[in-house]
Amino acid sequence: MREEYKLLLPAVCVLAFLVAAPTFYLFYTSFLRWFLRDPTGPTFAGVENYVKLLQSSDFAISLTVTLIFSAASVTFSLLLGLGLALLFSEDLRGKRIMRTIIVLPIVLPPVVVGFTWKFLLSSEVGVIGAYFMRLIGLGNLSLLGDPTLALVSVIIADIWGKTPLPFLIFLAGLAGIPSIYYESAKIDGAGSWQIFRSITLPNMKKPIVVAAILRTIDAFNSFDVIFVMTKGGPGMATHTLPMLGWKVGFYYFDVGTASAIGVILLLIVMFLSMPLIRSISR
Repeated sequence: MREEYKLLLPAVCVLAFLVAAPTFYLFYTSFLRWFLRDPTGPTFAGVENYVKLLQSSDFAISLTVTLIFSAASVTFSLLLGLGLALLFSEDLRGKRIMRTIIVLPIVLPPVVVGFTWKFLLSSEVGVIGAYFMRLIGLGNLSLLGDPTLALVSVIIADIWGKTPLPFLIFLAGLAGIPSIYYESAKIDGAGSWQIFRSITLPNMKKPIVVAAILRTIDAFNSFDVIFVMTKGGPGMATHTLPMLGWKVGFYYFDVGTASAIGVILLLIVMFLSMPLIRSISR
């Protein structure tokens, strides 16, 4: 065995124990008919849990909400992160302090982010939900009580809490582009858009893909912020697949179906991430 493989072996063993074993157990459990209150214990059910989910209207709604939530959160956090990174890559006064303020949400637990935004959007005492909405004549409108506005609200909260990650990745990527590229382009008379399109974007491909992969995985598994702010409501307006898995597993004690939801989430994330991973490994 090569020396580098020997050095990697302990880390591979730890990862296999922490990742591979639970994943295998998740797949195994998803094929069981297992209700925690059932004294008979788990029995093999084949694909029954998956069929039940595919026939469930709750699953269809949760999948739709998850796709909308994830697509909006990932897209806008990447765009906002890239815009902020481009802005702070310039020589601005006080940019260190401003950069620190922008990064602050990343150190806050998602539960704290959820409570913060729930308080801000409250129609009774919130700065946005009560004061600002009354200021513009919409005091009777509840931001977390309306189905459409509730989904928009949790998306905004997730973007606010997760944008610092792509921002830092993009900032590091921009710092790695040699300044001589920009100097040569300016000497040749290239405009700002031409420089961005021909120099910045091609050299930022890998940071953008890495940020997209991390944000996609995170968005599809987002639970804390939504649970704290809306608990999946009103109705099923913010009821994502992680929320459905929690409800099925901890309300109905249906471990097999909850595991099937986890497997489906895993497969969706893998399906979306694999093309991105291949694009940077070429």
